[in-house]
Amino acid sequence: MAERGIFRFKAFACRHYGSSMRIGVDAVLLGSWVDSRGSHILDVGTGCGVIALMLAQRNPEAHITAVDIHRPSVDEAARNFADSPWHDRLEAREEDFSMMQPDCGYDLIISNPPYFNAGIRSPHTVRESARHDGSLSPLSLISKGCGMLSPGGRIAMVVPYDRAQEIICAASECGMSLIRRTDVKGNPSARFKRSLLEFGNEVGHTPMTDSLVLEESPGVPTDEHRTLCRDFYLYY
Repeated sequence: MAERGIFRFKAFACRHYGSSMRIGVDAVLLGSWVDSRGSHILDVGTGCGVIALMLAQRNPEAHITAVDIHRPSVDEAARNFADSPWHDRLEAREEDFSMMQPDCGYDLIISNPPYFNAGIRSPHTVRESARHDGSLSPLSLISKGCGMLSPGGRIAMVVPYDRAQEIICAASECGMSLIRRTDVKGNPSARFKRSLLEFGNEVGHTPMTDSLVLEESPGVPTDEHRTLCRDFYLYY
């Protein structure tokens, strides 16, 4: 009998029924899009560990630490890591990012952070808590993360399009400059919904900016979306 709650990619499978967030488009976009270079990578709010697994596949030199405050997520990520071809380069920890004292400078800190900063004040479900700014915000990721990077290190995240400029300004105040930005919308006539952002801690960057449309018609990915995610999705 097939095990429930498994998302199968081309090179690995990922359980995602016990963690705080199920695998979604945002995580796969970010894991496919980000510059994966670096020896030491930190995945913050890892959930089931899908972004960490994607980066392990893309970068054979990377040692990746994945942290989350939700114990079932950490347990599930650890199981996914153990079953992957890159188990010796992946580590899952139950740890609060805001309290971390790293023993190395990270070349990349990456996160699919919560993105609700208003509305629910007392989340009643794990999913609501995982998506609420009270547990981990894009701004706290920048303010804490900028002091945890190696020279030339980077911070990458996916955020709501209408918050992107706020986060870019906050990063600038912390000495981080925008390297890349890709705005994402579902179809050609839709509004932009998400922004993929990558920041660096070295000055002088001229940001690369572009956009991505996910579907040319319902259920039909654009060529750009297929190209971006072709190493992962089974049907791309």
